Amino acid sequence: MEYEFRRELGGQPLVLMSMGHEALGRYLTEECQEAEALMRIRNALAEIRHGQRREWILNGAEQALHITEDWVRVRDHALGQANGIELEPDLDFYDAESEALCGLEDFELLLDSWQSFLAGR
Repeated sequence: MEYEFRRELGGQPLVLMSMGHEALGRYLTEECQEAEALMRIRNALAEIRHGQRREWILNGAEQALHITEDWVRVRDHALGQANGIELEPDLDFYDAESEALCGLEDFELLLDSWQSFLAGR
């Protein structure tokens, strides 16, 4: 999983992720710029690591973050709203940008790097 942090012309932080992980980048960019949001996720990660909980789900404005003992998934809310409509197979590519999975340790490293970038380190 590769990623790059940038600042847009207006100074807004942005995460660019490798193919298949774009949804993670959008989640961090849109939902995790405030210290409070990052702290909630860190607390959940600590509780999972210490066996106090097995999973944790946070529904954001556009996406849901689902953390388990083994993996982290980000999924657009729109994916759950297909309402029984079968999409064309060619549109699976677009779904790939709407959901991403990674290992727990990889997510923690990404979160550490993002937090350092936001802090200007």
